[in-house]
Amino acid sequence: MSHFYQLLFYFHVTAGVMAIILFWVPVFALKGGEQHKRFGRYYRRLMYIVAACGIAMSALMLAVPTAVKPNLLNANDLQAVLNNVRFFALLLLFLGYITFFTVYSGQLVLQAKQSRALFRTPLFLTLTGILAVLSVLITYFGWQASHPLLLIFGALGLFGTFSTLHFVFKREVSRKKWLTEHLGNYIGSGIAAYTAFITFGARHLISLPGNWQILFWVLPGVIGAIFITYLTRKYDPKATANKVTS
Repeated sequence: MSHFYQLLFYFHVTAGVMAIILFWVPVFALKGGEQHKRFGRYYRRLMYIVAACGIAMSALMLAVPTAVKPNLLNANDLQAVLNNVRFFALLLLFLGYITFFTVYSGQLVLQAKQSRALFRTPLFLTLTGILAVLSVLITYFGWQASHPLLLIFGALGLFGTFSTLHFVFKREVSRKKWLTEHLGNYIGSGIAAYTAFITFGARHLISLPGNWQILFWVLPGVIGAIFITYLTRKYDPKATANKVTS
C-alpha cells in the first residue's frame, strides 16, 4: 500500500508542478485565442490528474494511515499522531475536490455559455452537493477543534457552493457572466494548486512563528480573489445590464 501511495504522490507532484507553471500561459494569453485554448487544455488535463491523485491519497490516509505510512506505528502517542494525519488528509481531500470542481465547472461553462441548462443536471447538482458536504464537514471539525484554518476553508467552500447555485438558478445573468465564471473557476483551481504548493513547499524554506503559518494557506486565496475581481470588472463591467434569462 505504501508503494502505491508513493506512486500516486509522484504523479501528483509532477503534474502539479507542470500545472502551476502552465497556469500563467492561458491567464495572460489572448482570451479565446489558439494559445489560450491549447495551454488551457493542457492545464485542465494536468489538474484532473492532480485532483484524482490528491483525492486518492487523502482517502488512503483517512482510511488506512498506518498501512500507507508504517513508520507512524513508532510514534509515542499514536492516537494523537493519527488525529493530526487525518486532519491534514481531510483538508487535502477538500483541496483536491475543489480543484476538480472548479476546473470542471470552468470548462462546463464554456459549453453552456448563455444557456445554464447544463448546470441544472443531476450530475452537476450532485457534484455541487458533495462540495457543500465537504465544506460543512471541515467547518464542523474546525469549530470542534477551534482550528481557524478549517473554519476559513469551510467558509470558502460554503461561499463557493452558494455562489455556484446562485449562478445556476438566478433568473437573469449578464451576457458575459459565463466568461467571468470560466475565468473565476480556473483561477480558483490555480489558487488551490498554489495553496498546496506553498504550504508543503515554501513553508519548509520560510519559517513563520505560531499562527502566522496560516498565511501560507490564505495568501494565495487573497491574491486570487483580487485577480478575479479585476477580471470580472474588466470583462463584465456592466453585470447589472444586458441580462439574459435561461
